[in-house]
Amino acid sequence: MANSHLEAESEFLRLLRSGHPFAFEDAAKLIRTPEGFDGRALGAIPARMHRDGEIVKAGYRTSESAKHHAVIKQLWRLA
Repeated sequence: MANSHLEAESEFLRLLRSGHPFAFEDAAKLIRTPEGFDGRALGAIPARMHRDGEIVKAGYRTSESAKHHAVIKQLWRLA
């Protein structure tokens, strides 16, 4: 499981380095996770990064995932 967390954080940072805002789900959908993995376990990553001052809020958008039913997603930028 730790490997999935490291991969997700790495992809998120890679996306954010472009200078554009991204939702964490953009990074999460780029990684492979083990069968039965609950993606909600990755939610602690942006929470920690925000708490530690690595990222800042940059707006909102609706989810691009059909299974999330267009829920509102936080966009982030590097601090």
